[in-house]
Amino acid sequence: MRVESLERHVLERLKAGDGRRPALISIGLARGDRMRALSRRPDTMALLATLLDRVEETLRPEDRYAVVSVDEIWVVIDDAPGESIVRLAASALRSGVEGFYPGRHDDGTEWSVPVRVSIGGAWVDRPLRSPTDLILSAGRAFAEARGAEDRIVILPASDDPHQSRARLEGRVRAALASNELELWYQPQVHMPERHCGAVEGLIRWPNQAPGLPNVNPAMLVEVCEESGQIGELTRFILNTALRNLMTWQSLGIEVQVSLNLSARTLEDTNFPTQVAQACETWGVDASRLLFELTESSIARNEKTTIEFMHRLRALGCELAIDDFGTGYSSFAYLRSFPVNELKIDRAFIKDMTQQVGDRRIVKALIEVAHAFGLRALAEGVEDADAAALLGTLGIDAIQGWYFAKAMPAAELPAWLARFNAQGLRAAETLGTA
Repeated sequence: MRVESLERHVLERLKAGDGRRPALISIGLARGDRMRALSRRPDTMALLATLLDRVEETLRPEDRYAVVSVDEIWVVIDDAPGESIVRLAASALRSGVEGFYPGRHDDGTEWSVPVRVSIGGAWVDRPLRSPTDLILSAGRAFAEARGAEDRIVILPASDDPHQSRARLEGRVRAALASNELELWYQPQVHMPERHCGAVEGLIRWPNQAPGLPNVNPAMLVEVCEESGQIGELTRFILNTALRNLMTWQSLGIEVQVSLNLSARTLEDTNFPTQVAQACETWGVDASRLLFELTESSIARNEKTTIEFMHRLRALGCELAIDDFGTGYSSFAYLRSFPVNELKIDRAFIKDMTQQVGDRRIVKALIEVAHAFGLRALAEGVEDADAAALLGTLGIDAIQGWYFAKAMPAAELPAWLARFNAQGLRAAETLGTA
């Protein structure tokens, strides 16, 4: 179906008056930059055709879909009375579409492409005048989904998305001013000894006003980036982490905290100086900080980023490349950038115990990290089988729900004491066996 036909279909559903409410889902390929670059090649179009077959297999006969571009597909769910139905459909589409796509070049050589998607959806929670309201809301959800933990964001359609956005920016500004935000921490467990000496700091907004749409961390960061508040948010995160580190030091707890940096922060030449001043203020050595940068943010301005990274390293901070394997992976970057760690994306981890292809990729990424003298950390580990397999592959550290979800700063000391004591007892038992 063409996009114009899809819009007419939505309009007809809105005017039908039969109580059935359509929902719009936008599916975007995570590697859309390469798909667009290769869009005229027969092998790439064959991949897209296979992907569309999987979409069609997932949908009901009454649902519709249209190809917006080589890296984006729109799906209309004919009747979705609530958010849970749209989220269920989005999850089914993600499961149906994601995976490895085999093919064959004109010269007969075979290829295999891992496909990961981000999905944004909008559902009708009130009478709408036109499909535009639904499309704009689905587009906003899709933009937020690219930074969400599970890469799915579902929002109610709004009659006035621009006014809604302004209200949201105001809420975020007020939350920053009144210290409503918190930094929670997810443990990173070092292998094979299973000792936790590092955590990742994750922004949270736990007590939001009742009756208003919930703002997830990805949406919070996006709003700050677009409204010019990202500097204030980054300073809050940095100083909160250092304050917590100072408290833990007073309790005899020595951990390293990793923090994500926005691409906008990499353009702030004053940030390394701010880090140095904040470390001095809180009495914490800069080596206790590790900053995570995504491959896509690094590629935006390579020369400036290298200088930025070297300034942070000169302070004693460590650096990691986040979501390694899904962006602009290049050995040249690993030679040029002063990084300490590669974080293997959860997309390769979640099915590695069942998928041979995923397992081979994870093994190769670990070997690449070690070949460059870097640590390899796997994120998104949710079960014992995946943790055990990663151990056999030589992973250096593991992060995920299998060990612990993110927790408030006040809960971390007790968790560390329990977890590390268990590891010590297990090591002592092995030593005396």
